[in-house]
Amino acid sequence: MGRSRFLKGGALMNDKSLSARQGSYSGTRVDDHRDISKHVVWLKFQRILFLIAILITFVPHGLHSQVVDSTSAERRISKMEYRDKMMAGWIGQMVGVGWGAPTEFWYMEEIIPLEDVPAWVPEKANVHEQDDLYVEMTFLRSMELYGLDVSIKQAGIDFANSAYLLWHANKAGRDNLRKGIAPPNSGHPAFSDHSDDIDYQIEADFSGLIAPGLPNMVIALGEKFGRLMNYGDGLYGGQFVGGMYAEAFFEDDPLKLVQAGLSCIPEGSQYAEAVRDVIRWHSEHPDDWEATWGLIQDKYHYNPDYRRHSCSGIADKFNIDAKINGAYIVMGLLYGDRDLDQTTIIAMRCGQDSDCNPSNAAGVMFTTVGYSNLPERFTSGLDLETKFSFTEYNFPQLIDICEILATEAVTRAGGRVEINSEGEEVFVIPVVSAVPGKLEQSWAPGPLSENEFNRAELTQIRGLWILRYSLLLLLLMAFLISEQNRKLRALVILIPLLALGLVLMMAEKWVWPEFQDYVNIIMIFESLVAGIAMLLLLRPLLTSSKWQYSILTMIMIIILSGIVGVFGSSGGRFIASTNTNLATYSWQAIVWILAMITTVLLCRKSYGLLRFNLILLGSSFIFHLCGFYLVTTAVAKLKDWAEVSGDLSIILIGATVLTIVHYLITMPFLLLTYFSADYERRLLAWMGQDR
Repeated sequence: MGRSRFLKGGALMNDKSLSARQGSYSGTRVDDHRDISKHVVWLKFQRILFLIAILITFVPHGLHSQVVDSTSAERRISKMEYRDKMMAGWIGQMVGVGWGAPTEFWYMEEIIPLEDVPAWVPEKANVHEQDDLYVEMTFLRSMELYGLDVSIKQAGIDFANSAYLLWHANKAGRDNLRKGIAPPNSGHPAFSDHSDDIDYQIEADFSGLIAPGLPNMVIALGEKFGRLMNYGDGLYGGQFVGGMYAEAFFEDDPLKLVQAGLSCIPEGSQYAEAVRDVIRWHSEHPDDWEATWGLIQDKYHYNPDYRRHSCSGIADKFNIDAKINGAYIVMGLLYGDRDLDQTTIIAMRCGQDSDCNPSNAAGVMFTTVGYSNLPERFTSGLDLETKFSFTEYNFPQLIDICEILATEAVTRAGGRVEINSEGEEVFVIPVVSAVPGKLEQSWAPGPLSENEFNRAELTQIRGLWILRYSLLLLLLMAFLISEQNRKLRALVILIPLLALGLVLMMAEKWVWPEFQDYVNIIMIFESLVAGIAMLLLLRPLLTSSKWQYSILTMIMIIILSGIVGVFGSSGGRFIASTNTNLATYSWQAIVWILAMITTVLLCRKSYGLLRFNLILLGSSFIFHLCGFYLVTTAVAKLKDWAEVSGDLSIILIGATVLTIVHYLITMPFLLLTYFSADYERRLLAWMGQDR
């Protein structure tokens, strides 16, 4: 038997020890020797059973090509194939949201009629301005800069410094971060009524696309990025979606994909219950998705027990809860049955968030197919050069950074990169079981985290605040330049600026959170108001120069105040939103300058309160109308929205609203001329009518 070893009573024995043991029985009965022989045979049989058990445990059932290495419990996929499928995953997201965008929240508590489903055209895939895409690219950027180990606080800082408009959980989470509430508390129900909303679910696609076959990496990424804005079922929705993407690199059966996502979230959650319900109802009604839709509606929309943390209230037909929208994703996958069009259309026709849901469903199924196998109608119109809004990435750059992060993710998870016989790089990925986080419920949340921002981190969130307060420094300099300003009564010029600041503070505190981003846009006018104040303070310089120089100086002051204010409100960073804010400010400044020049010229001989304000209001409206027409026409041409450029009512309404807002915010300066003789003298002198 050589050096064979046997397990006996917890000890290892070799041949010699066994012989010695047998020799001690030389004086015993034959029956005893037979017993010993039987015992040895039984030990050999145990060893064979042990080897069989190992094989049964580690050799998976139902193997298919390039899924699992049967001898090492590893999955293999070439980098080329990974990249091909990952590209398709992104295109699936773009197709889903682009196709469903015209229907978003137009159909609630009803199925979208087939005739109302938009026609697909290849150009619809170019959705570079969609939050379904650029928000998750903020997370990719954080990992690109700081690696997969980026801290949750750094992720929160980067998200807080984003400049795009947000809604619901994203909005609440970012507002909390900007208030200094560190993650994960920024998504905790104690600070948010939106923690069960859909937000992380619609932007978690990235987590699976950079973690092929790595469910625990998906779960960990959700614990980092999903907790910036969500909690409980809101978080689980994203981990569920990410888990399906991770499996889609190796599996194309929709049911198995759904089960893979299900394994990534706590069994006892209502979200998991919703997924299991859809699986069961699909098996009961395999050919009638509308019947299953009705069952989802009854339980997850009308039953108050499943809307206990619904931000819109249980009576509202609007439902942005992650559970019901997640059920619609599963509907698209199961009833779509591998058909890319039907997967997208069914997820869309379920209604509610009918662009986000088909985006998730299509993204998962497109991943299983791969870019090289996609129908041309989904790829022929793709714009590869335009960058996604508020990001550093166009499509090729996005794919490159995902491949880099996926390589890091595979090696971090204990995998490796090998070179196969064809010279290709291959991901070797260990097969692991998903380990979900602990069960949490938004209507009965757990304790808050003790994680807090330190002073340096808070400074990063607030950005280079000194830029914004530079406006006050410029005003102080304007006071000191002229001797006439060194009087207490000259401070009246600051009253409108202080009043506007007070209004902004009150608005930011009490206005409905969904509108706070729009309130923050008024900061652009704050810069304009500061510029007007500087103009009045520098009146002596302006009136002592030729009119050409006066107008040039006026324009330069307005531009300077705008740059300082806009950059200050953007955290001192030249990012995508800075361009937008500068454009908006420039528009308003140009309108104000043109309206003032027109008013001054028409009031030189006759100046009265009614005449002055009517001319100012009228000229402001005319210039806003012209500007709004130019902008909408340009947008219509870029987006091929013929109905926008031809709809005069849109242009009239837009110009009217802008005129009123513009007038109410900037004109208190001019109205104060009738309550302050010193102020009136300054204004009239600037207009060339010294008294």
